[in-house]
Amino acid sequence: MSSEPLFPFAHLMSNNVDKSAMFVDMDQSKAYADCRPSYTEELFKTIAEYCQETNPDLSLAVDVGCGPGMSTIGFAKYFKKIIGVDISKTQIACAPNNISNCEFRVGSADKLPFITSGTVDLFCSGQSFHWMPQNETFAEADRVLKPGGTIAIFGYDLPTADVPEVQSYLHEMWMKLIPFYPQCCVQALHSLRSEELPYPGQIRNDEITLSKRLTVQQFIDFMQSTWPIRAYKSENPEENILGDIANQLSEALKKSGSGSDFLVTWNIYILMAHKPML
Repeated sequence: MSSEPLFPFAHLMSNNVDKSAMFVDMDQSKAYADCRPSYTEELFKTIAEYCQETNPDLSLAVDVGCGPGMSTIGFAKYFKKIIGVDISKTQIACAPNNISNCEFRVGSADKLPFITSGTVDLFCSGQSFHWMPQNETFAEADRVLKPGGTIAIFGYDLPTADVPEVQSYLHEMWMKLIPFYPQCCVQALHSLRSEELPYPGQIRNDEITLSKRLTVQQFIDFMQSTWPIRAYKSENPEENILGDIANQLSEALKKSGSGSDFLVTWNIYILMAHKPML
């Protein structure tokens, strides 16, 4: 199961989500930092090498919507300096503070007054672009990027389980949760397939995957970091949705005879383009 089977049901997503209330809870931000999957080295290398096609000296990157810095720290080995920016104070509070060339700031992707125009080699966003004011964010990217600088947007789809019985239940689970996704998540559900970057010659990479084996509890911890679970619990406080998911997953594993864990795979997508040279 990828996100594609759910795309026809995107109209069920909510139009009444207060984005200002999202990811302000420290418990959720900690769950995000601890339980979201880490991007593969292949993703960082792919984007860095694309940047070097036009700007070999990778001096400065900006990672907007960085959350607790999961992608920011991955780019740190390729750039002399990288700045992670997120609108959530609790997400930034969960970012590491012991990496010398990483700096984290609370701020909006479309307003980066602390970055000088024409100084950035990479302007990127991982698993967060759908939350942003996109035209304004593109305009700010154009302001801060050097000629030949790179804009890169990346993320991953819904997880796939290798156990058929588990995968079947996950589809039921997402169908139950889809009304609690904001409408802006339609883009992410479709892996930004219709997104146009502001520069010509954009390329798309769908060849990278991220896989790890998870126990039922580890999958529950991952779900704890997602907004639909938070929204569902708020609207249905009498229900123990995470307990129900855990029980269903345990039953599916028992039925399959597959043991106590299962392989989870996220398909990664990358969109990239170079700002034209002067």
